[in-house]
Amino acid sequence: MTTGVTTDETPVFPDSFNMADYFVFANIAAGRGSKTALLFEGQAITYDEVAARVTQVAERLLASGLLPEQRVLLCMRDCPEFVYAWFGALKAGAVVTQINPMLPAADYSYYLGYVKPQFAFIDETSLEAFQAARAQARHCRDPNAVILVGEAPGLPGFDAWIAASTPAAPPPWPTRKDDPAVWLFTSGTTGQSKGAVHCHFHFAYNTEVYARRFIGMTENDITLSGPRLYFGYATGTNLMFPFAVGATAILFREQPTPDNLFALIERHRPTVLTNVPTLINKMLEAEARAPDLSSIRMMWSAGEALPRELHERWNARFGVPIIDGIGSAESFHIYISNRPGDIRPGSLGKLVPGYAADLLDDAGMPIAGGEIGVLRIRGDSAALYYHGDYAKSKRHLGGGAIVSGDLFRRDPEGYWYYEGRGDDMIKSGGIYVSPLEVEGCLSEHPAVLECCVFGRADANGLEKPVVVIVPREDAPASEALQADLLGFARARLAHYKVPHRVFFSPDPLPRNDRDKMDRKKLREIWR
Repeated sequence: MTTGVTTDETPVFPDSFNMADYFVFANIAAGRGSKTALLFEGQAITYDEVAARVTQVAERLLASGLLPEQRVLLCMRDCPEFVYAWFGALKAGAVVTQINPMLPAADYSYYLGYVKPQFAFIDETSLEAFQAARAQARHCRDPNAVILVGEAPGLPGFDAWIAASTPAAPPPWPTRKDDPAVWLFTSGTTGQSKGAVHCHFHFAYNTEVYARRFIGMTENDITLSGPRLYFGYATGTNLMFPFAVGATAILFREQPTPDNLFALIERHRPTVLTNVPTLINKMLEAEARAPDLSSIRMMWSAGEALPRELHERWNARFGVPIIDGIGSAESFHIYISNRPGDIRPGSLGKLVPGYAADLLDDAGMPIAGGEIGVLRIRGDSAALYYHGDYAKSKRHLGGGAIVSGDLFRRDPEGYWYYEGRGDDMIKSGGIYVSPLEVEGCLSEHPAVLECCVFGRADANGLEKPVVVIVPREDAPASEALQADLLGFARARLAHYKVPHRVFFSPDPLPRNDRDKMDRKKLREIWR
């Protein structure tokens, strides 16, 4: 079994290639079959056991009539069955799609119509809403097309379903490296989520250039993630990256909290933690705990901007190096990143070798790195297209390039700085204002728990920056606090960047299903 050849310049993969072989079965060939692949609820599951289950899923799907490149939908919490279904579907030649298991029925109706899956794997979390959506859908109507991790009347349970697999099932469909393998969904910040279509070798490419070479993951690592596996960020850091090097991944079903993360860290002693800024802040706010994080050699942060102030507070309290980086559904994973031994707070780090990038002006022409421009990234993990959206594909994808819509600048030393999304920029007094810069400033105020800045028309119809603040418990909202915040901003920002209004929210700010700040919803609430 050939899984790929890596040169000093670029990874090279054979024409006959399947992700399941690269990430799972290569560990068996390398003699790591008895090594622990997954830790889950007291179980230590070996690579041999994972490979056997993956094979059973592939056989069962094929015996049930699965055809090449038909879609298989995963809608479940983090558990070993997610892993078996994910790689089993790929081994069988299917295309995998994965969605949040905690959505309302209306969202599942959209995904069922958009994905048109032949099979779906779900669990009790999504059961009621998924079944309500399925009753109105044209796909997955056959009772045997939905496999439940758990038990419910009328649906085959995963354990019983997989037990029916048979060696007489048709052999897996041979896949090529360029065949479609996975759709990764965009976060839907500007509309309904779209599937960025990736082929088999894309994931191996990023894993080679980023996880192996740039970050230096090894089989001695143990990974743990706050973000859930349905989010492509965590699919990489807590499944594909550890499996690529024969490391161990910790899984847990529950939504992440400081308490359950601290408990898992103390129990399993992971070396690599995957996180997002919102959860990092919550871990810092959990002052009652004094956890031992000494086993962790690095912590990833991605998914949303990491304020310098938050980075510095984490360093002061825990001292675990934060590897801040940025990627996207369109690139599979991270392409600009800090790295162990080279971390610059406030920066996203440097370009990962194996990718190329430049900045574009409003006309799509390249500009100097010191200016703010739209990022164009090139690399061999770029999505082929967005399923069912030619216009968006034409705007953002093509020829191995991604025009992200994200605004960046690059300093003379090659460090990159995120300035926000182009459609989030505020034009105040004829000058563009980055919400992230204003948020970063206000986040340093001791009364601010979280904040969000966006544009809002004033009484004259002119766009001005405004901010919604969630104050800390010991700093209740008041006119005095409002005045103090504005004075704080005026002392640190140019006058046109200072918020025109300050609003206070008693509730946490709204976020989407990738845990990113939902600016669109905030604009609707505070318009």
